[in-house]
Amino acid sequence: MTEPDATPAPPPRRELALHEWQHLHPLSPVLRGGLVGVAVLGYAASQFVDDLFLGLGGGERERDPDDGTDQGLREGLGFLFDHSLVASAVVVAVLGLIGLVGWLTWRFSKFRVADGQIEFRKGWLFREHRQVPLERVQAIEISRPLLAQLTGLSQVIVQSAGGGDSHLKLAFLGAARADEVRRELLVLAGRRDEAGRADVGRADAGGDGVPRGDGSAAGPLAGGVGDVDGGREVLRVPNSRLFVATILHGGTIVLGALALLAGTIALATYGSSVRVLTGVVIALPALGPLAFGLAVNRVGELLKHGNFRLADTGTAARIQHGLTDKRTTTIPLHRIQAVGMVQPMWWRPFGWWRVKVNVAGIAHDGTGSSDNETTVLPVGTLEQALAVLTLLDPALSEADLRSAALGDGVDGGWTLVSERARRLDPLSWQRSGFAVSEHSLMVRTGRLWRRVSVMPHARVQSLSLAQGPLERRLDLVTVALVSTPGPVDVSIHHLASATATRLLRDEASRARAARAISRSACTEPEVPSQLVPPARTDER
Repeated sequence: MTEPDATPAPPPRRELALHEWQHLHPLSPVLRGGLVGVAVLGYAASQFVDDLFLGLGGGERERDPDDGTDQGLREGLGFLFDHSLVASAVVVAVLGLIGLVGWLTWRFSKFRVADGQIEFRKGWLFREHRQVPLERVQAIEISRPLLAQLTGLSQVIVQSAGGGDSHLKLAFLGAARADEVRRELLVLAGRRDEAGRADVGRADAGGDGVPRGDGSAAGPLAGGVGDVDGGREVLRVPNSRLFVATILHGGTIVLGALALLAGTIALATYGSSVRVLTGVVIALPALGPLAFGLAVNRVGELLKHGNFRLADTGTAARIQHGLTDKRTTTIPLHRIQAVGMVQPMWWRPFGWWRVKVNVAGIAHDGTGSSDNETTVLPVGTLEQALAVLTLLDPALSEADLRSAALGDGVDGGWTLVSERARRLDPLSWQRSGFAVSEHSLMVRTGRLWRRVSVMPHARVQSLSLAQGPLERRLDLVTVALVSTPGPVDVSIHHLASATATRLLRDEASRARAARAISRSACTEPEVPSQLVPPARTDER
């Protein structure tokens, strides 16, 4: 008895090697159009369908009451809408033209990695050829906008040392292919520390994770080992907490206070809720733009940091975040130049903190556009913030960080600002100061709005003394430690002149010694030479 012939399985699809020219995903032109393109196409399609039904006798067109002509899109296109076959042919021709343009766009968009650089070509009418040398690559991210999530696609963002304008985006690839391309590019670019290796040795040796705090961290922190894109998951930020923290913002609180004050005054003046409501309606055009702008800012913050997850790969911190635009960001630990945490006054009742870092190779323009790469904890408990900081730099002491966050006075080896600073900073002059350890310099400021900044001695590239007219009158000086640009500011304001001069001299010596030790240990370069100037000390 013969067995029935089995249908042979189709051969597996061969993925091209990176040195060969290869195309993006065929749906890339559609996704690059974005939601706006989908909305426009949807509106146009609905109008055409509606007019086709009207042309077939499905109803009467709305006409202008003055001259009886068709309104809107039907005006001037009455012939098409009165002849359904012609209208159908026009629709098919338009769709065919859109499809042809999309195919040409896909056909002429391709990339490869050859001769030590990433090459990307696009355009069939106006052509563009971009090249990014591998030695200039700083990081490689994965981004998944909303439409890409629905279609299972991703874009690979290659960040180079030239800043945002020089970034190269491969949009779009299949999700699995995008991850594969990213890993291969990291290896080729010499960024093996970002390739996603789990820190098995650390997990086996200590088994310690970030404390769960209020229970918001992931399960692996209780003893298991999770996996986030090749790393051990450290914590997750609940979206409910992020929503509350986003609403608790200075702008929303001030706007709410103004609205409450205005309503109280109106009620006391008119004595009638109807009149108060009328006044609110009249005032809406004036308050509307302010409220709208604030709402856009807060919603953008929520969308950017939603679904936040932090993982440890052993040599880098892996961050996944985003509600509509999901991103995967990798921050190599050796490129972190300074760390800091901040607690706004509105978060004090909840005990929440935010942790940010300065990273070599990531430009900081002050607009918040680089928050994806510099925010390692958007909102968390103090225990989580301390654990994240010690994860980013194991040489930091959790006890010292806790003292900086909550302490006051000179306990713990802190040097405070001059007593004369009470005229310039009456609230926090007894708390502001600095502490020096063998590894780093730590700065704390603020009483209502607490800030803690830490910079390792080996990361200090320059130091400066600054003295404004009021400080000069009081014989006070501000000392600033400078490395790479970023959201963390390591400055000590209103120090006594003698203390500032001594700190400048001693810190310059400590920085030189720390860099010498780093070089003798044959560690990786802390900062690419093209990004930061040589170490220097200057006094202004």
